[in-house]
Amino acid sequence: MIDPGWAAVIAAGVSLFLGLASIWRAATDTRRAQERERQRHRAEAYVQVLRIVEIRGLAVQDEMYNYTETGDNAYDPFAPTLPNRKLHMPDRTDRAEARALLVAWGTPETRVAFEVWLGHIEAWEKKLSDWHYENEVNGPPDLSEGDAEPERAKELAARTALGDAVSREVQSR
Repeated sequence: MIDPGWAAVIAAGVSLFLGLASIWRAATDTRRAQERERQRHRAEAYVQVLRIVEIRGLAVQDEMYNYTETGDNAYDPFAPTLPNRKLHMPDRTDRAEARALLVAWGTPETRVAFEVWLGHIEAWEKKLSDWHYENEVNGPPDLSEGDAEPERAKELAARTALGDAVSREVQSR
């Protein structure tokens, strides 16, 4: 038979152990929940950044298409033309929003990939701006879709690299 004093000590020890295990489990569950919440916020931020990048890239691509492929000719109003694409150029603050999201939630790899993409899209926009200026000063330039291809290819590659960096980051967590 077990001495009642020892039984009380054993019961107290078991009770203490179960209490500590319960506290440890609650703390672990809380940390896991906080980590899941951080991952959800990071994923939402990445989706927003990718949405901004896609919208900006497609808007510049559509503007370039309208400029080089529609055949709009000010000197020949009867020349056949392709229909222009409807342009929705986003506000330039989208870049600041994307950069802020990446500063808050992005890894160095995703921030670098975004900056590379941003450099390519800005070069493409500058080329477009130069063509618009040349058009205003000297009349319509003789452009073809191939004139925009190097910038388009670089921007698409940078956009893909950014998406891949985001994908690696989200999947590794």
